[in-house]
Amino acid sequence: MTINWGGLGEVFVVSIVAAVLFVSLFSVGIGAWTRRGEAVLNNVLAIVSFALCAAIVGYGIFAIAHK
Repeated sequence: MTINWGGLGEVFVVSIVAAVLFVSLFSVGIGAWTRRGEAVLNNVLAIVSFALCAAIVGYGIFAIAHK
């Protein structure tokens, strides 16, 4: 039995990047949501951030279930 270290490293890097991206987008969305009364841009930023988070989760579910 051999371990494909290249594939394992690729999965590790992609998962770290996806986690950091998801947490960053969610944090931006929460920050914009708490200041939503100040400007319309905050509402748009919050909605776009949460939509991108939902897209990341949806893609992850699709990638797992599509096999």
